[in-house]
Amino acid sequence: MTEILTSVSLSDLLTSLLLLAGAFLILAGAIGVARFADFFSRVHAAGVPSTVGVATVLAASAVYLSAHMDQVFWKPILAITGLFLTVPLGTEMLARAAYITNVKPAESYQRDDAEERHAVEHKEAVE
Repeated sequence: MTEILTSVSLSDLLTSLLLLAGAFLILAGAIGVARFADFFSRVHAAGVPSTVGVATVLAASAVYLSAHMDQVFWKPILAITGLFLTVPLGTEMLARAAYITNVKPAESYQRDDAEERHAVEHKEAVE
């Protein structure tokens, strides 16, 4: 038993932990998309945990490749940067488009900032 534990390197252990954490976060996002009641909750469930989950999987690949290639592997780190720059913007654009086209939430809004500004002209309701 101790031979197995001593043969595992720290990079392999860290890679395994990051992969498990990423898989758990991606699974949590997928369950959220399936279980939440309205579009806005589903967009949030798809955007937040899935982004962090994919980032941890990419970090695991960066750790693994850097350890086995004896140099820092930058491509997954660049992909993480691109992911964190684009996914929140895309999620916000989807939610704004749904709001403008009158996609109704499961519960009414507690506070509607865009309604006060009258900057958004609503289209016909989407059912």
